[in-house]
Amino acid sequence: MFQKEGSSTIGGKKDVALRKSDRRKLRDRVLDALFTGTGSEIISEKEEWITRAEKLIDDAIVAPKGEDVLSRKLKLPSGDHATLFLRTASGPLFGDSSLVNATANGTLSYDDIIKSFPITWPYHQSTQPILLEYEDSDRKVSLIPLLPLLAALPPPLGKPASTTPTSASSTENTDNNNESRTYRIPNIVVHSEVSKYICRGADLMRSGIRSFPSPWTLRQSKGRLVSISIIGNPQPVAIGMIEKELFREYCYPKNGNRGAAAGGGGREAGDFVGPGRKGVGVTIVNCYGDDLWTNSLPTKSVAAFGSNAVAKGAVGNPLGGGVYDDGNFGNVGFVDGTRVHPILDFDSDDDESESGESDENGEEEVKNECEEGAEGAMADMAQLHLSDQKEETSTTATSVDKSAEEETGPDHDDILEDAFYASLLYLLSSKTALPMPVSVYYAKHLLAAVPTTGPRLDMKQTTYKKIGPFLKEMESTGVIQLGASKDGKDRFAFLTGIVKNHPDLNQFKRDWKKEVEASGGDASMVGVASATEKKKLAVVDLFIVPRHVSDGLQLDNDAVMATNAKTDERKGTGFLTKTECRALLENYIEKESLLDPKGKGRVLVNGPLCDALYRISKKNKQAGQTTEYPTSVKRKDLIEKWIERMDKGHALVQMPGSKILNLGRGGPKPVDIEVEFRQGNRRKFLTRLRGMEEYGIAGEALSQDVSQRFACSSSIETDPVGRPALKKGRVELVFQGHLSEELTALLTGDEKMTSHGGVKGSEYSLPKSVINV
Repeated sequence: MFQKEGSSTIGGKKDVALRKSDRRKLRDRVLDALFTGTGSEIISEKEEWITRAEKLIDDAIVAPKGEDVLSRKLKLPSGDHATLFLRTASGPLFGDSSLVNATANGTLSYDDIIKSFPITWPYHQSTQPILLEYEDSDRKVSLIPLLPLLAALPPPLGKPASTTPTSASSTENTDNNNESRTYRIPNIVVHSEVSKYICRGADLMRSGIRSFPSPWTLRQSKGRLVSISIIGNPQPVAIGMIEKELFREYCYPKNGNRGAAAGGGGREAGDFVGPGRKGVGVTIVNCYGDDLWTNSLPTKSVAAFGSNAVAKGAVGNPLGGGVYDDGNFGNVGFVDGTRVHPILDFDSDDDESESGESDENGEEEVKNECEEGAEGAMADMAQLHLSDQKEETSTTATSVDKSAEEETGPDHDDILEDAFYASLLYLLSSKTALPMPVSVYYAKHLLAAVPTTGPRLDMKQTTYKKIGPFLKEMESTGVIQLGASKDGKDRFAFLTGIVKNHPDLNQFKRDWKKEVEASGGDASMVGVASATEKKKLAVVDLFIVPRHVSDGLQLDNDAVMATNAKTDERKGTGFLTKTECRALLENYIEKESLLDPKGKGRVLVNGPLCDALYRISKKNKQAGQTTEYPTSVKRKDLIEKWIERMDKGHALVQMPGSKILNLGRGGPKPVDIEVEFRQGNRRKFLTRLRGMEEYGIAGEALSQDVSQRFACSSSIETDPVGRPALKKGRVELVFQGHLSEELTALLTGDEKMTSHGGVKGSEYSLPKSVINV
């Protein structure tokens, strides 16, 4: 929800401090959103985490000593409105004796972890977003706790008191009798590799989920909220909402089948999420690395203290081993807003080893308990055990989505990176003037640097999705410099500089030269199309002798039917070249001795020849048309008249090699390109394309290719309204923008027809004569 830069500040209204009465109401709503149960029961020793969590929430919202809770009105990118609540910094970072040094210098037991979590607001350097009030499309208002607040709350690593109900009826009974307070928001566990995609702004796909709560647990969550953590690091990396369709199918199955929904028999979680499942599983609201995180980072002076901050009394995260004000929510597994790694294991309680087993066994029990908490740590969690076989064979421990991508297609991240460095080398060698708009660089240089002999770059298949985030990451490495637009809204609008001596660029250049040496070619040819000549298509005009002409002149049937044609595709078809058609007339003139002795270069016209070429049709006779029948004509005029009387045909020929791909009567089928104004907008255009199937081009594949090359949206219409009807199996493609020149250049393979870099490496080679714009 806040992946786009500046999305957490859009709205233009000033932050407003809440009154104390409003803060109390907000506190009650937070407790209701976070916990189940009445809260009036006696808290046991194992539930001390509830007490500490409630004290922290009280300090954060109700009684900030001299600090404020602020509200900010936002207009989300979707157009919806929301309210963001922020907690200001709680005072000086160092020197306050009330702060608890909670970081782990070694291993911690369960009790140590719980007692080490802060009961006062631990962020002392910067204002942090804590809550989001959001109204969804169903007009339901949800209060969503955000990561800074969740990071300060102790995770429920203890064994849950309640159990998952086994039926729908037992669900109600268990819920009513269970007075123990637990977290209301369930947790979903993913692999560490998946976290980098979440941090870059992607929603969590169903196939990337490694553990999933039970339907009963999900129904307790208000607004379908779930938190997301990685295996080995129970601190949430994101919070979001279960996708509606998944929530309905999983928690409220059709036909009253409550088997899975009640925790008993029926469909399991693996039927809905896990490897091979398609679609979005969780829509991310707030994640590590988004705009909310960026705008709440501490100052450099605080981050520079590092481990010394703990020694001076800063509030540390007992699970993460870092300081809450380090910009990573106090978790050493959180890395620069880009991904999350597993953190250290924990030792057991002393009580765990009192059963007579060895210390090693006791330690192993607590380790397993903590790992269980890391993979859900929620009451009534229905663990989803995914493909252990795949886990063992995956030595790189990549995510499910990425593994599937590597098995089924090329790595578009590698294609993008290689094209990026190759384009930089070209810009340096050609001394192209900078700054350059990022859009121009992408279209004319980066896409042009993709090798034409390999797979095309699909930006949507990369982990970045768009060129902006990729260039931002490349700028962080120091290889390029980016500049902002004039209005300052786009901080990465221009490519302003290239560091030619950067180590990464030099390494790519060295690898490039090694590739050249291995291929035995020149450096300028690396990544360029192979030396083999590209095959093109050509349309050749052919002619068919009408039946009445061949019968009237008694022409040789073998010659008329092209029995002795040079190509097997034309033999016996009656499709003649212009030379063969002319030879029929020449042979007839010679056979009938029709050369005019009185005129040089003239031919006598006998009766059969006059009927074949000059006879008026019945339709023209009825219209009153008359003509004079010649007795002698010039040879040149006679040949033109002969060709004119022939039926027309054509051949689609692949060059070089003159391989005939198709023969047909009449002219070649056109590929129509039509540009029109968008409905209701005279300044924007749509480009329509039809007829490509006649030349073996699949409409769906072409639509996807054009969208990738020209960065435009596209759609496929099988029955366009108000347009000429399409043949069965044919489609009409609709593209956003005025793309007549670009499409013509792409389909003909002529890069000189447009300056757009997207046409480079075109795989199409239609004749220009068939393109009808």
